[in-house]
Amino acid sequence: GFHFDTRKHLVQYDDVLDKQREIIYRLRRKVLEASVEAKEEVGLRQEVQERIISSIQSLVTTQVAANEGMQDPNEKIVAEFVTIIPFDDNSQKQLITQLEQRHTAEDKTEFLIKLAQDLYAKREEQLGEKLMRQVEKFVMLSVIDKLWMQHLDAMDNLRQGIGLRGYAQKDPLVEYKNEGFRMFETLMFTIDDEVVHRIYKVQVHPSAGSGQGQDPNSHPHVHVHTNAPEGEISTAQVQKVPGEEQKKLSRNDPCWCGSGKKWKKCHYPQIA
Repeated sequence: GFHFDTRKHLVQYDDVLDKQREIIYRLRRKVLEASVEAKEEVGLRQEVQERIISSIQSLVTTQVAANEGMQDPNEKIVAEFVTIIPFDDNSQKQLITQLEQRHTAEDKTEFLIKLAQDLYAKREEQLGEKLMRQVEKFVMLSVIDKLWMQHLDAMDNLRQGIGLRGYAQKDPLVEYKNEGFRMFETLMFTIDDEVVHRIYKVQVHPSAGSGQGQDPNSHPHVHVHTNAPEGEISTAQVQKVPGEEQKKLSRNDPCWCGSGKKWKKCHYPQIA
């Protein structure tokens, strides 16, 4: 009976993570299966645009509320805005001047959203629609994978220590579900936020041997100018690994990509 109860609790703990995994894999599969053909790719662009709009609305609302009745929030709004889209000092001063001419949070938000969308459209025109879709796909997949791995480690740590809640007359399983739900909400918010903070900082470099005779199926190299560990990565690396190869790997096995890291610290999860 003791061992039966232990196994029952383990299954219940696994059910919590499985539900989260289904949501993440569904999101990841949606990005993976998105076509890079511009005419079929309204969805992926729209996903990124909605995240940008939401992030700008949130930062303006937060700064206006935090400085209500005190100082003008424009400098702090611009300080937050340039973490999304980098501007030099002179441009930042011009942004502050522009915001000073707009007196409501709605007007400030509308101005910054329009600016962000114009710059995004200009970047898309420079790169081409097809390549921009590849950049969006790369950014979204790399962010999801990195943060999901961190979340798995955090959930594992929570599970190992949750039994101590029983000493406080609390049900460890209920506590695990509640805490896990809060952590997953934070994960989803952080995914959206990091996509926004990366998408304008991506630089695309031609693959080696570009030019005449270049393989038409080759991928550009996408370099993300952040402190993220991905560095310079080909978009080909974020495609699915064959299913049979995935099934043979455990989380502690060396990653299939040859990085030398454990799979759980590199390209896991890849099973859709």
